[in-house]
Amino acid sequence: MPSSPPSLADRALLRRGVLAVSVLDDVDVDLDDDGLWMPGCAPLSWAEVALATTGPAVPGVGREDVVRFRVRDLLLAHRALHRQGARRVALGLPTTAVGHLGRAWRSTRVLGGAVDLGPGVVVDWGNAERVLAVPAVSAAATGADPALTAADRRHLEAMGALVVERLARDAGHRGQDLLRPAGGCDVPTLLTSSTLREHLVCGPDRSVASVLRAVAVPVRTRGWFDLARIDPAFVGAAWSATDPADRGFPRALLVTRDEVALAPSDPHLGEAALRN
Repeated sequence: MPSSPPSLADRALLRRGVLAVSVLDDVDVDLDDDGLWMPGCAPLSWAEVALATTGPAVPGVGREDVVRFRVRDLLLAHRALHRQGARRVALGLPTTAVGHLGRAWRSTRVLGGAVDLGPGVVVDWGNAERVLAVPAVSAAATGADPALTAADRRHLEAMGALVVERLARDAGHRGQDLLRPAGGCDVPTLLTSSTLREHLVCGPDRSVASVLRAVAVPVRTRGWFDLARIDPAFVGAAWSATDPADRGFPRALLVTRDEVALAPSDPHLGEAALRN
């Protein structure tokens, strides 16, 4: 991680992001020329904050908003890891997700290139919970493992198996093609489970294996794998209409036993949708 501080322009952008998070998200944070800190937490330098905001560019979201979203996720995850009983789970994020902390998050690219997989921490989010990327600096400050652990992977596969059981139970009923979160793992995360991918590709009896399965995941909390029932234009429209923090993938995914990849874009999709 870089030890040099960010430029004056970048520091001004980061300061605006921190102040916005303090006001809009009610985060108790103080800052000075050296960095920032929250009650009961190890301090964060401006270089560490800057590293967490220099992840991949986010389509359709301006730089200032991206910085604010990532500062928010950094601070909430940092605070959660300093609390007793912090819960960790695996987290799969689209490679251009607004919550992707870049090199500040110890993730690995899943084959196919659409998802990065790394450790996540469960945080309170209003009346619900959300999983955010574990910043490596926060893990180091609290003695946690900055990378995905064997326990994290076992939990991921257990949740994949639970979803397979749910799909088998719902077979023949309305909603049988719906993927939903399980045990703190949202749908992009669940697609990194080899157990679930095997089921999607091969079916319940595994007697006839397909090459791949197309899956639509425009939001992190829902996915559909019977795309004969889904208008192709719906995926992009739902993705665009969703809050950036809750977005999944703007196009259908192609899932195999080993890979999760974005389907090629169709430049004429909008025209075809209008004609229909």
